[in-house]
Amino acid sequence: MRSSTLRTVAWIGVLAAALVLVGVAYARGGDSSEVVTPASPGPGVPDDPGDGCGDAASTDPADLSVDRTIARCGTAEPAARPLERAATVRVAISERTEAMAPLLLADARGEFEAENLAVEIVELDLADAYEAMTDGEIDVVVGGIDAPFFDAVHDGVGARLVLGGAVARRPSDLASPQTGLWLRADLINEDGEWDNVEGTTVLVTGGLGSAALYPIDNTLGQEELNANAVDFAPATSDAAAARLRAAVVGGAWLPEPEATAVADDPSLIQVTTLPGSESIDGTVFSRRLMRQDREVGLAYARAVIRTINTYLADGYDDEAVTALAEALDVPESAVTAGPAPLFDWELRTGTTSRIQDSLVMVGAVGYERPTGESRLVDRTIYEDVVANAAAGGGGDAEETDRDDGG
Repeated sequence: MRSSTLRTVAWIGVLAAALVLVGVAYARGGDSSEVVTPASPGPGVPDDPGDGCGDAASTDPADLSVDRTIARCGTAEPAARPLERAATVRVAISERTEAMAPLLLADARGEFEAENLAVEIVELDLADAYEAMTDGEIDVVVGGIDAPFFDAVHDGVGARLVLGGAVARRPSDLASPQTGLWLRADLINEDGEWDNVEGTTVLVTGGLGSAALYPIDNTLGQEELNANAVDFAPATSDAAAARLRAAVVGGAWLPEPEATAVADDPSLIQVTTLPGSESIDGTVFSRRLMRQDREVGLAYARAVIRTINTYLADGYDDEAVTALAEALDVPESAVTAGPAPLFDWELRTGTTSRIQDSLVMVGAVGYERPTGESRLVDRTIYEDVVANAAAGGGGDAEETDRDDGG
């Protein structure tokens, strides 16, 4: 069932080299500080995106190069275009992590309010979130591109992935603590072999249905294993970090700020990062925000994209650090401890197929034949936002016909 053409992307080669270094470090006594990792390629942002949303605000979605340049508009762009009538949007998230920064900062810094939007953020398990979306109680889901999303679309809810999320600034740089898979170091023997990893329990938000299975599966594949070789269990990120530290489980997928928080534990080792070329989390819209209330959907997307360009263009600015620390209820030092974050509102070609490959393989979704990208992804939301900004905020861009899937 695994795709042989799109499965391997550029970051895997870099990861393989980094894993060799991990084995060497363990052979020297397990001290990850001894790892000397060569500079690895990573994505970047335009030196000067210019004013408004120009050429730098759009890239080729098929570009999966690890060192690609991510789309950016100028600061405070695209400018707000307040709705004539106030609207309310209910947004579901599974937990508050730094991956939620664009949403949390747009809310904290008044960017939604500038669009005449009231945004209500509720915390729900993703399965419950998509059930609520089916019932018309949730308009937006922000988080991992997990099994509940794929199952909901397969069942005809008509939802679409419309915005991307975080990508690794230092993909496969295992000397830089960051979001990724962390294991107990003693599971890798002195010869760098992973035999003891097989059968261990790995905690991850979303459990068996998490999009993190995609990078985890690729990492295990470098050691002649796959996602079926370990047992996945659901846990919140803070609980996962605590249980991993206590050696209750063998591994955990940890986001920021938890990843940086465990980096001082010599019994743990990071073995993979987020993919360098694509995000495995993002923003999903209900059908109504793409159809009858499209203007509301565009306003929401505009606020998030403007937040990235203003506060998260190339890491956190000072205002972002303060606001996000408050939103996450952590010290500012916890927000700034890890690598500067990098957010991509665009969506790469084939990401949903690659995630599905791993989910189908382990039986995490309720079907065996992967759903095509045309039923899962709608790039016209951010394309319209950028096009309208480039045109100086004129009339709405022409809506693109697409398969409704419902």
